[in-house]
Amino acid sequence: MNRSLPHSRLAMVRVLCMLTLAVSPSLWSAPDGAAPKLFDADGNLEVTITAPWQDLMRNSEYQGTYPATLTYTDSTGTDWSHDLTVERRGIKRQEVCKMPPIRLRFEKKEVAGSPFRGQDSLKMVTHCQKSDRSDQYYILEMLAYRMYNQITDFSFRVRPLSVTYKDSEGGRDEEDRFAFLIEDDSDVGKRNDLRKLEIPRVRTSQLEKPTSSEFALFQYMIGNTDWSALAGPDPKECCHNVKLVAPRPFEEGDMIWPVAYDFDASGIVDAPYAAPPEGLGINSVTQRLYRGYCAHSETLPAARQKFLDKKADILAVFDSDERLNARSKKRALRFIERFYDILEDDGDFERRVVMKCRK
Repeated sequence: MNRSLPHSRLAMVRVLCMLTLAVSPSLWSAPDGAAPKLFDADGNLEVTITAPWQDLMRNSEYQGTYPATLTYTDSTGTDWSHDLTVERRGIKRQEVCKMPPIRLRFEKKEVAGSPFRGQDSLKMVTHCQKSDRSDQYYILEMLAYRMYNQITDFSFRVRPLSVTYKDSEGGRDEEDRFAFLIEDDSDVGKRNDLRKLEIPRVRTSQLEKPTSSEFALFQYMIGNTDWSALAGPDPKECCHNVKLVAPRPFEEGDMIWPVAYDFDASGIVDAPYAAPPEGLGINSVTQRLYRGYCAHSETLPAARQKFLDKKADILAVFDSDERLNARSKKRALRFIERFYDILEDDGDFERRVVMKCRK
């Protein structure tokens, strides 16, 4: 029998957590007067990252780690300096970007007591190219995550950064650029009393229906077709631009919750290198195509209503970062308004969404 909520095991986990807290509260509680944890705050964080950036940018063949130092002042005025490593990550953006996306790796003891407490591996989305225009694409990508946060807790939180890149070898001048950090998928699971799940493939019947309808409608809203919640390019690991969370231990019949990420190939961002996957019958990422599954159609009306109810909150996201320029904001708002034109028209919604579901 399918279980949409893992009540019995979650209750046991909660009891064990309470016992752990009672025995050793210092393991989990924040230090007195400490700044909020990294993703519990949403304001801009100014940081300096010192690393051999020129080597990292030029040596695309090397995918290993480089030593680095992260320094910043938190919201309480406390200065921090953390040793860490940085490395290249991503696929498409490594091919097209002068500055590739970065992964930051920490020792947990190194960040104890700081806003980064509890973190050991974080994705950082960078500016890609040197132009200010390039920043606009990734500000919009960050705001896509924040729109998703308005719809569901099964979404990645993000934290904007102003990064000063300092070359530890003196090979490059200092550079100040926009970037943002993405919450780790294990933390998304923990926030929802679940755990991240790594399996080769997923069946549509395993995906939790209400969340899956919200997931698919969100992807349609931002014009993103570059995803799969059932399989990935690596046959050993699901999925493509989707992470999964589920009960632990995972058993046959348990539901799986999809969590979307990586939106640079979406229409709302409209990055110059973005193109829809082949075979979909669309020529541009700004052309919407609904790719949700017919197996989840019964929960689509509720998802539609949630998006309608959240319209003002979603549009307000574009006022949340002053670095988004007027031109980018106007284009993005127009793109989202066109989605709502479809959502608010019963006939359009039936033709463009309901009837386009995948078997």
